[in-house]
Amino acid sequence: MSVRSVAGMIRGVVFVALTTGLGALSVAQGARVTEPTPTQLEQFTIPDRVAGLEWLRCSVGQVWNGFTCIGVAQTLTLAQAGHAAAMASRELGGAWRLPTLSELQSLVCADCPPPKIDGRLYPNTMAAAYWTSSENDWSVGRYWSVNFHTGHSFGRNAPDTARHMRLVRDLTRRPSQGQER
Repeated sequence: MSVRSVAGMIRGVVFVALTTGLGALSVAQGARVTEPTPTQLEQFTIPDRVAGLEWLRCSVGQVWNGFTCIGVAQTLTLAQAGHAAAMASRELGGAWRLPTLSELQSLVCADCPPPKIDGRLYPNTMAAAYWTSSENDWSVGRYWSVNFHTGHSFGRNAPDTARHMRLVRDLTRRPSQGQER
């Protein structure tokens, strides 16, 4: 998959995902949208105030329609994942990125059937491996993934392997004391 096709995919996914209180925001693929409001962002992101993170609800390739994630979650190589994160940062603002191993592991729901993630918060997540930005210190050139079919992590992924991805960014405001996820 080329950088251009990854860019088109992110534009289509991210901007069609924006919604307002009055209904879905219709945006043609590749169109530019003004800065999303906090209300719009809250609808297709999940804040984790304890960890200080904000997650996109949908996997890259899917669209938040106001109720669920629709579309086909794409698999990308690590380089393509980096391009997708950079595009999301430009288009949505903030510094979207691949999560670290510990950040992505925090989404695993051990008591959930596959996919091992809270489907109310992250609907239609693939029961498959998702990239992290964490390199395996014991295996040079290999990266960690979290498999939402089993909930296990694997550090044997070559950068040219195609995996699903979910983007995260650091919250811009500090949480108040006593707030939870």
